[in-house]
Amino acid sequence: MNASLDAPRPSFLRKAGMVVLLAGLGGAFGYGAATLTDGALASWEDELAVVMAAAMIGVAAITAFIVARRPADVPRGCGILQVIVMLLAAAMFLLPVFGSAWATPDVVFGAVLLLVAVQSAANLMLWRTADEMLRRVMLETSALAFWSLQLGLFIYAAAERLGLVGTVTAWGLMGILMGVYFIASAVAAARRGLH
Repeated sequence: MNASLDAPRPSFLRKAGMVVLLAGLGGAFGYGAATLTDGALASWEDELAVVMAAAMIGVAAITAFIVARRPADVPRGCGILQVIVMLLAAAMFLLPVFGSAWATPDVVFGAVLLLVAVQSAANLMLWRTADEMLRRVMLETSALAFWSLQLGLFIYAAAERLGLVGTVTAWGLMGILMGVYFIASAVAAARRGLH
């Protein structure tokens, strides 16, 4: 009887340890991003873009770690493609913020367009190779993000039209969209039991 009561503990301890590890990695990425960009960013929109890029790099690193630790007899699945998609998205957020330090706006914009094309192709490959559960999570994430953003955008647009709030740039809205998408992705994955 006691053995059956004690059985869940290792699982709980493993999950708690994973939460602590992920929190530590998140803190390290956040601190690193804040240190590297201290005083270098011109607006909250740029700060949000860097935070989103850091989050994507963090998720890509964690995903790569999980895929690398899988036993050899377990299929790799779409993990590598997910890492590539995340890293390309992070680069797409970082280039407009930091790219002007090494190139003209035209060159940076061209690089962003190239990354958008490559990332879109990688996303299509991810969809084609995904199993039914991952496809379901992707669909639920998109639907949840769409409805949340539609509602939020309508409320904001009405408040802006009435002069109650200021205008937000398209760059700021893109950062907000990615933040909502991240939250929707976490909710959809949790509902499907993905960790």
